[in-house]
Amino acid sequence: MPISLSVDDKALSVNRPLCHKSLPLAEIKSIKLCPPTMGARRICGSGGWFGYWGWFSERDLGKYFAYYGKASDCFLVTLKNGRKYMLGCKDPESIVDFVNQRIN
Repeated sequence: MPISLSVDDKALSVNRPLCHKSLPLAEIKSIKLCPPTMGARRICGSGGWFGYWGWFSERDLGKYFAYYGKASDCFLVTLKNGRKYMLGCKDPESIVDFVNQRIN
């Protein structure tokens, strides 16, 4: 489960109990506010126990890896290689704005 998100001028990081996942800003193609839909299908992972994490699939978004607590606090990160991450935090607008200023 994710503990927190952090972002600096080099990377967006998902901080987890045993390790962290780092997404370099140079590899981010786009980032936008985008809550998951009710039609999201869990492929593998947790569907609510200690948050949502794992592989999910939606008709409009395709397959993505998720790390979030509340669906209303989510944003979608798309990397240049096509991978997608659905992330969530208490202030998603600030992270989306910060990252967009650095990648555009």
